[in-house]
Amino acid sequence: MEMFNFSTAETKLFEKALTFVNTKEADFNAFLANTLIVKTENFFDECDQLAPYYGCLGLEDTNARLVFNPARGGNHKILINKTTIIGLSYIHTLVAELVHLANFVSYNAEFGNVYRFTQDQGIANHYYEFLLWTKFQAMKIGIRAHALVSWHEVNGDNPPKNGCYQFAEVKFHSDRVSAVLRQLQETDGIVAWREGFWNLLEELVFYFGRLAFYQVAPWPRELDESFPAEDIEQMIGLENCLTFYAVLQQTTDYSQWQEQKKNIRRAIVAMQEHGKGLFAPGA
Repeated sequence: MEMFNFSTAETKLFEKALTFVNTKEADFNAFLANTLIVKTENFFDECDQLAPYYGCLGLEDTNARLVFNPARGGNHKILINKTTIIGLSYIHTLVAELVHLANFVSYNAEFGNVYRFTQDQGIANHYYEFLLWTKFQAMKIGIRAHALVSWHEVNGDNPPKNGCYQFAEVKFHSDRVSAVLRQLQETDGIVAWREGFWNLLEELVFYFGRLAFYQVAPWPRELDESFPAEDIEQMIGLENCLTFYAVLQQTTDYSQWQEQKKNIRRAIVAMQEHGKGLFAPGA
């Protein structure tokens, strides 16, 4: 692994963060030596330069860009947007991108070059379910690495004496889920609803990924009093949604994703069917 434009202190903290990732859930050893991580002030220009050679994977945001090389033993790159990184937030971003990379290495080995997928191949190979799961897992593991590094920065190198980390002022961002739910409630047709539905799924996996670091059962309201259960019940069915969360929690590594991918799809279909019922005659 080579880190460019990072200070020695930042590099050491990142290496410490990697110790909080279990190799069973995401094994970085197979590709870390072939990965270049660059913090850049010209993030969007560099992304544009890559576009003709590497298509979008469905992971891209304004913080980071994963350049996944599908060739066996190929070199990978992670671009980090320097202007959006605040304090230790690079820890979360980098760990999340490495989790994605580990999952893509495994997925690519099973299904082949993702850049060449047609829409039908993506559906047949559960690519969209895979994207949702890797976003959930990356959020969960990234939150863990960031939280534990931050805790040790304040409290020193030794773990807590009782073995239990405690955190204050945790934010779960259910407001983003609520915002997409409001948009769904305002749609006037099933076509627009379906488009909004996939936005909702993405926000849900990010939200559930944050929760999953702090709980092992699919009970959001135990941690977040603002969890929009009533709106979820109306739009996609609360039981369907919690089943989706439970399956994501059970899928802790790529081999389990292989076993659970059909269950993830079933939960998504159940939520979608509930939503379609809102537009049935007489509904």
